Amino acid sequence: MIGALLWAAAALAAPDDAMLDLRQPGNVVTALQRAGYKGELKLNKGGEPYIQSNANGEPFTIEFYECDGLKDCKSFQFNAWYKKELVFSPEITNEWNAKKRFLKVAVDSDGDMLQFMDATVVGGMSQAQFAELLDWYQAMDGAFTKFLQEKRDAAKAKPAKQ
Repeated sequence: MIGALLWAAAALAAPDDAMLDLRQPGNVVTALQRAGYKGELKLNKGGEPYIQSNANGEPFTIEFYECDGLKDCKSFQFNAWYKKELVFSPEITNEWNAKKRFLKVAVDSDGDMLQFMDATVVGGMSQAQFAELLDWYQAMDGAFTKFLQEKRDAAKAKPAKQ
């Protein structure tokens, strides 16, 4: 227990240019917390690790891919989900995806909107790089929220079809 606390303290005190092993989901939680975010490591129904957090007042998850059990993951993906709305359509997703490079969106078979941004962690990443990745996600998430609100407002402004 003391060893784990010392390791956590050392990880939190690591300089921003130190390489982090973000293949380990627990290290991603620590990096999130160092960047000022909350992060809770959980397991999905399949026993795979993911992290629950928030950006811009909305929940998001970080899901891990190509893991060796619960560790040594090769990549992760930021995800957010929006319950089905009438404005969600392939046209809206195509409009967003054609103009935005990092954060992509899709409408699933239930009509829900999914938002995702991938990152590879093979070779390591510094705390500064991870913080920059988080900043990109938060900025793009905020831009997507604004984009959706503009689409909602435009849909409300259209006269009803007779």
